[in-house]
Amino acid sequence: RKPCSKTFTTMQELVSHVTVEHVGGPEQSSHVCYWEECPREGKPFKAKYKLINHIRVHTGEKPFPCPFPGCGKVFARSENLKIHKRTHTGEKPFKCEFDGCERKFANSSDRKKHSHVHTSDKPYYCKIRGCDKSYTHPSSLRKHMKIHCKSPPPS
Repeated sequence: RKPCSKTFTTMQELVSHVTVEHVGGPEQSSHVCYWEECPREGKPFKAKYKLINHIRVHTGEKPFPCPFPGCGKVFARSENLKIHKRTHTGEKPFKCEFDGCERKFANSSDRKKHSHVHTSDKPYYCKIRGCDKSYTHPSSLRKHMKIHCKSPPPS
């Protein structure tokens, strides 16, 4: 496959070209990114939409703007916009799975971070040599790290 050397002045022209010439139509059964130096190195995607989403990593296209006035954020994936919109709506569909805990979260990763408070699991640990502190939450580790940044008192 020879490299494509076409250049475009607008994102719309680039995206249109990539979609038509490089992603292909419904007859295309292989969904491979041929972008030069792509770290996937020819590994195919299982679905065409996944290839289209991936190509945005290369083009920088972010076709999903936040509809809330004054926000201005834009996203490459509709799923990321959906998650972001919860910062405006306050929606928290991810309930803690531990019995008796009523905490809810806007996304599954925040729920997972929270779940450590119910176990003895402390996956966030200090990597400073000689320090064996570990924490259930990344913010606690960040707070702890500040003690290592302070310079020693003058003698």
